Amino acid sequence: MKHDRPSQQNTAGIIRYSCGILFMLFSFFYLFCLQGEILAEAEYVYSKGLNRYHLLMGAIIITAILQLVQWAVSKLSQLPANRHALSYIPSALLLAILTDIDRDTIQHFSFGPWVWIAPLIIIMYVALVIVVRTIHSSSDDAVTSVKSQIFPDFIIMFVLMLIVGWIPTSTDVYHYELKAERLIMEKDYEGAARVGETSLRTSARLTQLRMYALSKMNQLPERIFEYPQYDGSKGLLDVTDTIPTYRFSPQNICFHLGALCGPSVHSTDRFYNLVLNDSIWNQHTVDYYLCSLLLDKKLNTFCKKLEQYYLQNDSIDGEHAQLPKAYKEALLLIGEPAAAAKGLIVVHHDSLTTVTDQEVIKRFNAYKELKDEWPNQIERINKTHREFGDTYWWYYDFSHLAKGELQQR
Repeated sequence: MKHDRPSQQNTAGIIRYSCGILFMLFSFFYLFCLQGEILAEAEYVYSKGLNRYHLLMGAIIITAILQLVQWAVSKLSQLPANRHALSYIPSALLLAILTDIDRDTIQHFSFGPWVWIAPLIIIMYVALVIVVRTIHSSSDDAVTSVKSQIFPDFIIMFVLMLIVGWIPTSTDVYHYELKAERLIMEKDYEGAARVGETSLRTSARLTQLRMYALSKMNQLPERIFEYPQYDGSKGLLDVTDTIPTYRFSPQNICFHLGALCGPSVHSTDRFYNLVLNDSIWNQHTVDYYLCSLLLDKKLNTFCKKLEQYYLQNDSIDGEHAQLPKAYKEALLLIGEPAAAAKGLIVVHHDSLTTVTDQEVIKRFNAYKELKDEWPNQIERINKTHREFGDTYWWYYDFSHLAKGELQQR
């Protein structure tokens, strides 16, 4: 019926534009907010550091290319309006292949199973288009409402979005690592320190990046236990971690601490000893070393080295109110408990020093009281973590017990 033609064209236009807007919004935000960091890493590695991926421009350009692919497919397939969303399948396929990458894929370039899955999907898609066009050509063109025609297209679009979002296998922690790495390269250390701050999940690599950011802000021993520490001293520096695809490697951390790590140095402890025994060490080196001792719970060695590097200009019985938070907390664990409750550090009846920060002493006593309130170990871990999870006391007592449970939250 000729008088129905304008109405059908208007309906087809509404479907095309609504599907186009929906796909472009999804593609842009998916690339910019969720997959941008991993694409930036891939661009850096594959170009051998010559190119840098811009998150905003990259999302815009890729979305525009995918939309052009859809336009070409739409012209070739001539699908009916109420199945217009099917023309987005090739674009969705390309988007899925582009974002289905992880560290292994980046290190060892491979299309993986997409080598046979993608051609199979294309063959099935061509067959689907033929079937849809055949069914449409044999059916009548009865006029139906816009809502009833656009509904199947929206269902198809949402299914495509769900499939594209479900395919990538990279973890949230890996994305945190890449974001922190990029922010460090941009010298946004505060931003890097905040990456993933609300999550209890982390990795040695992510912890290293965040601790480096704290060190650059001269806040490492103040804030180190605000973050989950699951890897001991390797969460600060691991000179054996030599993956070549890093944009920011452990060698950069070593340089920050005074010197690059030579190929003959096979352990982080050896690196610390070499740097500290030379004149090239700095305050960052000292804090990294002392914090590594705390993370490995070597309190006796920590006490000796703290006196050597921090307390050398004061009498051993002096007041050391200017010590960073983690060091004050560690000192209260070293001596006799009854004396520590008053801020006195007494070892074998010898008074070593005095912690005069009353707030720290008050929290230490509150921590001990709360810990003694709960005989059940799981309850004790959870209750103390809520209030004192950012202290060295909690790390020293429970980190080895609570790691798995906290990571699964």
